[in-house]
Amino acid sequence: MTQLIDCHSHTGLSCHGLGTIKEAVNRALELDLYTYAQTEHLILPPHIDPHYEVSMASHVMQDYREELLQIRKQLKNAGKKMNLIIGVEADWLNDRGPEIKQLVGDFEYVLGSVHYIDEWPFDHPDYIETWDEYGSDNVWRMYFEKFLDMANSVAPIDCFSHPDLPKKFGVYPQFDATPYYEKMASAVKKRDAMIEVNTAGLRKPVHELYPSLDMLKIFREFDVDCTVGCDAHCPQDIGANILEAYELMNAAGYDKLTVPMVGHDRQYLALS
Repeated sequence: MTQLIDCHSHTGLSCHGLGTIKEAVNRALELDLYTYAQTEHLILPPHIDPHYEVSMASHVMQDYREELLQIRKQLKNAGKKMNLIIGVEADWLNDRGPEIKQLVGDFEYVLGSVHYIDEWPFDHPDYIETWDEYGSDNVWRMYFEKFLDMANSVAPIDCFSHPDLPKKFGVYPQFDATPYYEKMASAVKKRDAMIEVNTAGLRKPVHELYPSLDMLKIFREFDVDCTVGCDAHCPQDIGANILEAYELMNAAGYDKLTVPMVGHDRQYLALS
């Protein structure tokens, strides 16, 4: 059987998550994960997140990296073979490419994600009424354009997260989105980045993995590397539904799982 990996996870350091780094790593060890990436949310501009409700505070970021380096050393000394990747999730905002490039510094694995449209957190349940103001198809089109802006920016993104996130509340585009899927896949392939099968959708109202099978098939057609992340926000969700993610990859035509490694390297494992 293919080794189990989880390359997207958060704790209380991202402020809207729970648990500590130590608790998260211990859970990954309990599950005997081959690779585990910690990916707290990169600091956001003060006017977006003034009280650090959805991202790390600036003074936390360096301590976060140092703690993971120390834990990695402890794992090595204890003979543990799990690959612990020190990552971060960078939220896209207009023209944020240069800022992200500066902020990510020495992080080994950078997730890119779109959670904001015109600084509106479209996937936050407290702001769901705003969908009616925009109209669902307009939200989808604006989301796709933001994704493409990020993919074509100078931001050093290793992997693009939950690429059809707007379906979180069970709202789908009522137009043929295939041309957008193809543009997204082409942009990700051009920069030799990865796409992610994200299992968090199974824990949301949509009850579906991100991305959809139709979208993932197009990423496969463009030969985009694919990895897996559970997007846990508490230790007990680490490693959730990994096998379902592998099944979706198989259905889309993938026969290899891409595994992020230390130093922005990658390893490929046969999917079985």
